[in-house]
Amino acid sequence: MKNLLNLAGLVAALFLTGCVNTVTQNQPGALPTYRDRIETRQQKPLEPVFEASKRALNSFGNITSEGKVFVGTNQVRIVEGKINGRSVYMRVEEIDPQLTAVLVQVRTKLGGTDLQIAKDVVRRIATELE
Repeated sequence: MKNLLNLAGLVAALFLTGCVNTVTQNQPGALPTYRDRIETRQQKPLEPVFEASKRALNSFGNITSEGKVFVGTNQVRIVEGKINGRSVYMRVEEIDPQLTAVLVQVRTKLGGTDLQIAKDVVRRIATELE
């Protein structure tokens, strides 16, 4: 009985800690209790910011997928890629016609975060928009 309880506790712990959301919302989970993403806002329309985001990701690594998410009335574009073996998730969302939000999240293979790469990508997006 004691072994069964230990096994149930281990399975529950693995289940609860193994899931976190990505900004592209393609994986289930809950919000982590630590900072794992960077958000910026650009005073530009959606399309130029989306193209700059793709160029920024390509300058550090490569794009694995891109697409659209249909959320209410806002236009949302997503880009996923790899930089140095880390998964990069980017969400480009139109707030209004001249204001666009960009969320960048970088995950390691074991689910950790790499905010330095995320900061570098955000800086590169700003450079591409100039």
